[in-house]
Amino acid sequence: MSSRFAFVAGALLVSLAGQSVSAQSSKGTLRDTAGVKAQTSHATSSDSALVELGRTIAVLATTVQTVVEETAKNPEIRAAAVQTAGKAVSLAQRTLEENRGELERLLAEASRKLAAAEAAERAKAAEKSKVTPSKP
Repeated sequence: MSSRFAFVAGALLVSLAGQSVSAQSSKGTLRDTAGVKAQTSHATSSDSALVELGRTIAVLATTVQTVVEETAKNPEIRAAAVQTAGKAVSLAQRTLEENRGELERLLAEASRKLAAAEAAERAKAAEKSKVTPSKP
């Protein structure tokens, strides 16, 4: 039970951190497109972004570990986290059930498209084998 709780608490924190990081990155994009920040080479900005991402992940991992440890010690927080996780699972199940018809329709459509693409490939291969002259 405690490992499941730790997983749920970590997932919630990762979700919150992801929202925070995406909000920060969208602000950075706006700043960059406004011309406030000087442009650098693509490789340099990509490398620095990876370094920053690594730092952020390390901080996030430490934070998640700390929160999980503190949550395990505090029964009130543990109960609230379990309740929140239960609600999230219920909401996901309800959403899946509500969208079942649409999901089935999309899967059937994808299946038809895949079958049509495979038939086209087979026809193309058959046509190619007919067109290729054979050597005597």
